[in-house]
Amino acid sequence: MAQEKTAPTEVGETGSTPVGRRLTLAVSGLLLGMLLASLDQTVVATALWTIVRDLDPAHGLSRLSWVVTVYVLAATATTPLYGRISDLVGRRPLYAIGVGFFLLGSAFAAVSQSLEQLIAARVVQGIGAGGLIGLTFAVVADLAPGRSRGRYQGYFGAVFAVGSIAGPLLGGFVAQQSGWPDGFAAWRWIFLVNVPLGLVGLALVLPGVPRRTGPPTPVRVDVPGALLLVTGVCAALLVAEWGGRRYPWSSPPVLALAGTAVLLLVAFLFWEARLGRARPGTGRWVAAPLVPLRMFAEPVLRTAVPVAAAVGAITFGAIIYLSLYLQITQGLGPAAAGLHLVPMMVGVLLGSTGSGAVISRVGRYEFFPALGTGLAALGLLLLARLGAASSPLALGVDIFLLGLGLGLVTQVVVLAVQNAVSRPQLGAATGTVTFFRQLGGSFGAAVFGAILTAGLAAGADVVGDPARLRTVAPAEARAAVTAFVDALHVVFLSAAAIMVVAFLLSLRLLVVLRRAGAAPAAG
Repeated sequence: MAQEKTAPTEVGETGSTPVGRRLTLAVSGLLLGMLLASLDQTVVATALWTIVRDLDPAHGLSRLSWVVTVYVLAATATTPLYGRISDLVGRRPLYAIGVGFFLLGSAFAAVSQSLEQLIAARVVQGIGAGGLIGLTFAVVADLAPGRSRGRYQGYFGAVFAVGSIAGPLLGGFVAQQSGWPDGFAAWRWIFLVNVPLGLVGLALVLPGVPRRTGPPTPVRVDVPGALLLVTGVCAALLVAEWGGRRYPWSSPPVLALAGTAVLLLVAFLFWEARLGRARPGTGRWVAAPLVPLRMFAEPVLRTAVPVAAAVGAITFGAIIYLSLYLQITQGLGPAAAGLHLVPMMVGVLLGSTGSGAVISRVGRYEFFPALGTGLAALGLLLLARLGAASSPLALGVDIFLLGLGLGLVTQVVVLAVQNAVSRPQLGAATGTVTFFRQLGGSFGAAVFGAILTAGLAAGADVVGDPARLRTVAPAEARAAVTAFVDALHVVFLSAAAIMVVAFLLSLRLLVVLRRAGAAPAAG
């Protein structure tokens, strides 16, 4: 039975879980850390122009996107590393290291005096965010007893999605404020506020996370595998970031990066397979596979991973292109556009917390992925009918359905995987699912951007900068908006097709989980 494979604590920990007040405090600290990491994925998007104007008004425009890109690269590439290494040395030290990197990067970002310094600080911040995002779900699986795990996972799914959606709204609001104290630009508080809040979160978490006991596990970290994975993923993400934007898809830089990514990731798979076949001798320290490929023999993991990737693609794609739709068709600023996405946040909150409550009460979760992906597909199909003058009410209903569907599925696939693997693989499996969700978000945004660009038959240059619509002739502006809306219909139809595939996979997951007797550990 799948539920017999997991338990509230990982192998090698103290064997006890915090209860009552300690558990509540630990979960509160984890929620705070997750909120900060998810906010920082998108919070700078609406403050970039202000930041560039302060740090490098003459040449910063060409490097502006790197402030966001390097954070996503670092966070995505390191997520599976934290998960697997925590299986070997324990969650407690790895989580503290992740928080340390995140706070160090945040502090340096807040005092950066050049765009180069800010970009470097964002790399450090992203390395820490990989731990905050990837380890949180594994720690919850260790701490939460039995059925309550579903409820807590719902909380974290809601916080992650809401943080990602609310980021542009918060960033735009802060960037518009006057500096305090005098001479300290307001945008710097976007980063500086992470430091005290992150320290509070860490202080709440550490007392509730069991210490590792007993002799050290006779393995060492798979450094070659880590290097192959990180460099391969970074190359692949650069293809997603640059393809169709900075360079044409068929350009030498993009093709070279794509080839490099394929070679490195194939080499990583061969290396991991080789380590997986190795049999360590007694008392000998050997490298354990960073991603145990034998995990993928589990049907739940094989099915849940593409569903998680699809959910990531739709979540981040919707945030980007719905905001762009509101700015272009309604003439809203980024912060005001963020306010119009509140119904989506409400849907995510209700879906995540509601599914978690049901799981905690009845102990069943296998039907939520199919229900969630079905509702999300319906929401996307409705969004494909949006026009240039669609009412806010119609938009609100459509994105509420989308958010509700995403909320129902986002964390349930993580829970399903955690209950399907053995305890020594809990961190690696959780990190793998989270990694593919992050990867799906990056590639989804890029693919949808390419579809949008290809569909813009007129006014592409004007649509690329919403502010220019106010400076061109009315006829040209109308043509550009019409072209944009037509192209956006194709984007949402493509997104709906992806979600329909995820729905079919979720039906398969439903069958697999029912055969396995899916239910959270009774703990």
